[in-house]
Amino acid sequence: MSIPPGFRELTEASGFAAANGPWFEKIENGRAVRAFRPGPQHANALGIVHGGMLAAFLDSAMGTAVWHGLRRRAVTLRLSLDYLGPGRVGDWLQAEGEVVGHDEHVVQVRGRLYGPRHDVLAGLGAFALLSRQRSFETRS
Repeated sequence: MSIPPGFRELTEASGFAAANGPWFEKIENGRAVRAFRPGPQHANALGIVHGGMLAAFLDSAMGTAVWHGLRRRAVTLRLSLDYLGPGRVGDWLQAEGEVVGHDEHVVQVRGRLYGPRHDVLAGLGAFALLSRQRSFETRS
């Protein structure tokens, strides 16, 4: 299936993202939009995208919003989600986050995951800012 214009595959993905991808991203006006096309491996017993997969994907997009907004890495402290409609296997699902407030330690982010027909998931999260000196290692 085709990938919408402007999106690039996140080939540097590792861990969860690599195992559950491919994931895609495009940058619009300094904001990141993440996307993926769920397959049968992402479905629950009802044949729709598993809520845990949707939550993890939105969480990642919200963390990416922190990076693009503040140029700081962050980890999730709290994530509050509202499931609004089903994510369907084969649909192009997009997620984005918006930094709505922060201090020197914690960032508040609003997130949205949506498909071609409707919003799927809305979230609010608190993310702990990591030290600027922290290095990131990838493990095989």
